[in-house]
Amino acid sequence: MKRAFAEHTWKEIEALPKDPGVVVLPIGAIEQHGPHLPLLTDALLAEETVRAAFARLPEGVPAWYLPVLCYGKSNEHTGYPGTIALSAATLMAVVRDIAASVAGAGFKRLLLFNAHGGNLALLQVMARDLRAEFGLLCFVTQPDHSVARSSLPAPEQHFGIHAGTVETALMLHLRPDLVHLDRAEPHYPNFKSETLSLTVPPQVGWLTRDWSPEGHFGDPTVASAEQGKTWMDSAAQKLADLIAEVAFFNVAHPGGWS
Repeated sequence: MKRAFAEHTWKEIEALPKDPGVVVLPIGAIEQHGPHLPLLTDALLAEETVRAAFARLPEGVPAWYLPVLCYGKSNEHTGYPGTIALSAATLMAVVRDIAASVAGAGFKRLLLFNAHGGNLALLQVMARDLRAEFGLLCFVTQPDHSVARSSLPAPEQHFGIHAGTVETALMLHLRPDLVHLDRAEPHYPNFKSETLSLTVPPQVGWLTRDWSPEGHFGDPTVASAEQGKTWMDSAAQKLADLIAEVAFFNVAHPGGWS
């Protein structure tokens, strides 16, 4: 089965089974990743995790993936040259228009696979809006690196959220030619609140430059390509399992949509 949506002709898309079935949209960002990782890190991780998941997908699962949406809501990284940031309204409008085209082609399910944390809240809102507007069953997920994080020291688990050990290891596995470990150094934000968080509510609205002059959070110096392969394999298998489930997922009372 040809899995890349955009490699089909329109006649082939017309003939594909639509229900069951799911279309997957990988979403990343083009933004600074400290002094040691390239701007395309999130976009590449989104694309390659989806590709690796589809390589593990059973042949009988009706699922296809779209080209990666490279740009995201990255305004937390403004002030670092190279970051390309969409506004919230622009990202939501682009995702809405892509979903409209997917629904217009007859597909019933759309999975938004996000690899940039700054996109997540907007995509969660969009999932419900797309269901209401188009009748699409819409799902949102991110790479599951819980296995990786559980093996890391506490500071990295809490604060290694951007260009730290995990992302650096993944990039060493995928594109070592773009990783500059000679420029890497550990950096954890001096964030001492016992109530607020950088990542989960209650939290403060922050910009990267509030906490990191070099633009990263975590310790990239201990990352390895071997770790990256192990963690990529784990995340890809979890995504493949999810795709296999959502391709056949339905609601209790689907009769309200035609």
